[in-house]
Amino acid sequence: MIELSQNSNYLIGSQADIAVLATKEHARILTISDSHGDWRGLMRIVKQFGPTCDALVITGDCWRDLEELLELADEDPSVRQVIPPVLGFVRGNGDPSYFAISYDIGKNNANARTLPKGSVIMPDKLVLTANGQQILFVHGHIEGVDYGYNKLGLDAKMLGVHYAVHGHTHIPAFEQRGDFTFINPGSISRPRGGSPASFAILTVEKTFIDAAFLRINDPMGEESSYTLYNPF
Repeated sequence: MIELSQNSNYLIGSQADIAVLATKEHARILTISDSHGDWRGLMRIVKQFGPTCDALVITGDCWRDLEELLELADEDPSVRQVIPPVLGFVRGNGDPSYFAISYDIGKNNANARTLPKGSVIMPDKLVLTANGQQILFVHGHIEGVDYGYNKLGLDAKMLGVHYAVHGHTHIPAFEQRGDFTFINPGSISRPRGGSPASFAILTVEKTFIDAAFLRINDPMGEESSYTLYNPF
């Protein structure tokens, strides 16, 4: 069960679970982006796929849905049971730098000491370690991913990482450029470019990362179903 505490590295979860993820073999990361107010869709995905994943990372334009998820998790132990033990997120162009919830989630976060009690900080970037590999997560608007991967690739190179995950374009992607791989899970509520509503599950191995993309067959329905989807 996830510990509802945001740490100074901006991850939510216990230090023990974060340490386990860092070395866990075959680590699975549920990756969602650009929910844009579709908190019910977010919850359906988390309930179905969260229990089999080691982390959940949301790559921006999600703060109201994240707020709802955190409030529900505090109120209902069954929701805490389905959220993976490590939760990360980054700020999108539609997100604030921080938002408030009803409990003191940031009591262990030194960066939140000057903010109102209950503040959740949304960082511009997040570097997550899983199975010995470091992965960069951003939304992508600051890095200009609409126009290519030059800046994001430079940022990844400066940080010494080979995998970068982003959102913003609402178009799923898995692109290898030299030593770097760029992944976009797509949008769960507002797909673009003829793509379906989608998300991705990353499997982190010692020497590579694979991504399984899932299509949301009826994103506006009460009971969504999901099928594997190849965006290429």
